Amino acid sequence: MALPDYFIRTQGTAIVWGENGASGVTHVLSLNNLANGAARSGVYADLGANIPDAYLVFLVMETGATAPTAGLTYEVYLVSSHDASVWPAKLNGTDASYTPGSNDINLRQAGSPAAVLVATADANTVLRQAPMVWYPRGRYVQPILYNRSGQALANKTPASDNASRIIMIPFNSSVVD
Repeated sequence: MALPDYFIRTQGTAIVWGENGASGVTHVLSLNNLANGAARSGVYADLGANIPDAYLVFLVMETGATAPTAGLTYEVYLVSSHDASVWPAKLNGTDASYTPGSNDINLRQAGSPAAVLVATADANTVLRQAPMVWYPRGRYVQPILYNRSGQALANKTPASDNASRIIMIPFNSSVVD
């Protein structure tokens, strides 16, 4: 039996959550002026019948006129479902305000954060985090963004000008003979 010559990794088409109507956004997640201590869930995405091995998750947050507190965080939770109708963590598949619950009890059902962006004390800027690798646990995925930065995200008019995004890029491995 011949062994494979090597493995290659390829990237697929990105799933992008952000403001409705914003450039490049494929799924709605309303983040304009999201207050400190507030969380929001986005519309779920269908990863397809043949789910990729893994995803690269990027977090991009646009800060507001008042700088966030350096060292505080923005957290992304990616919650999976097998059928898009039954969700853990009190999710329902839609873009909506999310209540983490007393002592974050609801949020803890979502599992560990898939990505965490540590804020710097910079106002009116776009902060980006290096990609994290996330492994899907079901065909459907819904994000939760929890703003623990000490300040609200940027408040843009129109809201679609807000650069805040969650980006997931399929990351597949293939055997080459």
